[in-house]
Amino acid sequence: MNIAEQYIQDVISGKIPACEYVKLAINRHLADLKRNDLMFSEEKAMHAINFFSFLRHFKGLKAGERFELSPWQAFVIYNLFGWYRKDGRRRYNYAYIEVAKKNGKSTFAAGIGLYMMLADGEIGAEVYSAATNYKQASIVFDTARNLVKKSEFLSKYLTVYRYNIHSEDMISKFEALSSDSDRQDGLNPHCAIIDEYHAHKTDELINNVKSGIVGRRNPLVFIITTAGFNKERPCYYERKVCIDILRGIKEQDNKFAIIYTLDEGDDWMEPSNWIKANPNLGISVDVEKIMEEYKSAKNNEREIVNFKTKNLNIWTSSSIAWIKDEDWVRCDKSPQYDPKSLLGKKCYGGLDLASHVDITALALLFQDGEINHLLCFFWVPEEKVIERGDYVDYQYWAAKNYIRKTKGKVIDIDALSHDILEICKLYDVQSIAIDPAKAYHGVVQNLVKNEIKLSHFRQGFISMDAPTKEFEKMILGEQINHFGNPVLRWMCSNVELSQDPAGNIKVNKSKSIDKVDGIVASIMAIGEWMTFRSVEEDKFEIKFL
Repeated sequence: MNIAEQYIQDVISGKIPACEYVKLAINRHLADLKRNDLMFSEEKAMHAINFFSFLRHFKGLKAGERFELSPWQAFVIYNLFGWYRKDGRRRYNYAYIEVAKKNGKSTFAAGIGLYMMLADGEIGAEVYSAATNYKQASIVFDTARNLVKKSEFLSKYLTVYRYNIHSEDMISKFEALSSDSDRQDGLNPHCAIIDEYHAHKTDELINNVKSGIVGRRNPLVFIITTAGFNKERPCYYERKVCIDILRGIKEQDNKFAIIYTLDEGDDWMEPSNWIKANPNLGISVDVEKIMEEYKSAKNNEREIVNFKTKNLNIWTSSSIAWIKDEDWVRCDKSPQYDPKSLLGKKCYGGLDLASHVDITALALLFQDGEINHLLCFFWVPEEKVIERGDYVDYQYWAAKNYIRKTKGKVIDIDALSHDILEICKLYDVQSIAIDPAKAYHGVVQNLVKNEIKLSHFRQGFISMDAPTKEFEKMILGEQINHFGNPVLRWMCSNVELSQDPAGNIKVNKSKSIDKVDGIVASIMAIGEWMTFRSVEEDKFEIKFL
């Protein structure tokens, strides 16, 4: 076996401890080997891997020694340069690699940049090390400069200047680029290395890079970063998209992703777990040094967050992540229950009316003994389905009737109202909760005209707290059946909660990574059911007084 395939086997066998996202990346690679629309070339993959043998360490005890890829690094390169489409173009144009500090990110990224510049067969290749400021961008660039200086082989083909590495034969260059640079316009990168993406406040730099690669046949935007402290910045959104791709919730064939971190529930104080975030543990990550930092964090609570974030690659913030995907999946009771059996049954609704260009969600909650059935309906403008701007397969969901399309670029109010009225005829809808801020929405007015019972459900902490906690309780206790709705699963994975000083919680739409409308509608439906149940219980008590 080559080094990459050995790594795959070692992770699968458990010889190398790995987190969920690493295992998913490996499973994705293995599953894709069975696809007919893609090709994998071990020869091309190994060509890129073998290039690293020309690099030499330039500092520390190993200065002058041949650079040896770590198995995890070889696996990344194996994927990036081994996968091709049927037309001969490389499959992956984007890569997201997240790993704790001191795991050799800079040297790894610099080596990939040099390969793309010199050995990828691209005449006139432009390679950039890009970051929020020039100092950060220069870290990978300066590493590349020193690697060239120490390599007798590379020095024959590359000329090193202070601000530029140049290949006269390939007419290629390697430079540092910062977000405050005035050289962003007119970029035509063959490779852009985005270093420490977590520090980027906006996507301006990466968007300029993306717009510049369209003229290249096999470009690569290579993002490599550690975790950060601010989940509201673009890196965390990108991370969320990548996790959804790995889990199969979203689809994007040209993006490679791998994340080295601890699993949910792992004890961060257990040293045996640290290798999950530090694949270079014992190589570039000194075991004694990380233990010293751990002890320091234990003695000073203010250092714990930094240790978790930088040494264990755990994103930290005041936001609260919600339901685990495995808990959500267990609540698919569709093999046991047929949705048609709910026709005519009593239920309670929640309607989340989004903007005219976004998703509208209606949730109906049915109580059936100890199981609560949740039916969700979604409406999306046809234009959004075509654009697929959220990287989810709206076309597939529409074909499977998980979402309904309305014509045009915005939601058709009349069509949406008609659909909801038809749904209300199919079920015994007791009441539908709506946000009072949307009371004058056209759909609401149409429902009122048709005598559909509506009730105001405020979106603050006090109103949302109890039904949110009840929903969580139902999921963890497997007391709810969502029929495996993939749209709702995607939305559940996007949720982040906020908490007020009194301990009340609610879904925070502004902090949640992507669409959560179906979850909000479901919580409102549960709240409506809880309200009616409370009234019925009060009547029951009064009856016996």
